[in-house]
This record gives sequence, C-alpha cells and structure tokens, in this order.
Amino acid sequence: MSNPTAIANLWAAGCLPIKSALYRADGMARAVRIEPGHPGRLELLEIFSVESLLAADPEYVTHIDVTLERVLPDDSGYLICGEGSYGSEGFFGRLDSDKRLVWVVYLEDDNPFVDVVVESSFAIFTSNLGLAVGVDLQSVLA
Repeated sequence: MSNPTAIANLWAAGCLPIKSALYRADGMARAVRIEPGHPGRLELLEIFSVESLLAADPEYVTHIDVTLERVLPDDSGYLICGEGSYGSEGFFGRLDSDKRLVWVVYLEDDNPFVDVVVESSFAIFTSNLGLAVGVDLQSVLA
C-alpha cells in the first residue's frame, strides 16, 4: 500500500486547505470556481501541488465538519456535504465504501453544503443559500 497523500492526511485530521479546489485522494489537486454565468457548474482551473501550498503556509487550513453523509444507491460509497470553520465555506465529496476519501470539492465563498440528491450517475449538491452544483459521478471527479 502506498503512503497517504498530503490531502488524505489532512482529511484524516478533519482539515482541508483554504483554497477552492477539487482534491483527489490520489494527490491530484485542481483549482475550481463556480463558472461565471452558469451558477451550479464547476469550472476546472489549473492543477497545483497540495504539498507546495502547505510548504508555503502550513497553517493555511480550515477544520471541517461533515454534516451530511448519504449512501450511494449502488452501495459503492458515500456522498458527503459540510462546512468549514469560517462560516462562508463549504464542501462536498465522495467517500469509498470504507469511508475513505475519494475526492472532495472545497469552495471558500459558497457557504456550507447541506444536501445532495442522486439521480442515476448524477449528483446535485446544494448549499444553505440554494446554490446547486451538479456533478457527473462518472466524470473526472469519480
């Protein structure tokens, strides 16, 4: 078994970097934002190194709380939602069947995510202010 990645270690400690991004358990990180003019659609931006981000500022993390965990219809894992410690931030993601991180999307300014609905291979995560973000679970996030 390989060594855990920086993001897997942060997740295990109940933390995430304070940078809007898609973080995969395999170590890949990619900046994201809500696509301008298309609320609810994520725009994938540049790839970056979590290790370099933390080396520059090891304290640039937020403590997170998973507030919703929902079993995927095919029992392959879980979808999760939650919030960070600063109030304006939220996240959503996927865990495997052993509740290990597969991927998580953290958004600095889009408020806590509080619900998820799954239809076939598509999930819609909703924030407490009604922002709905759709994710194809078969996509790069899967």
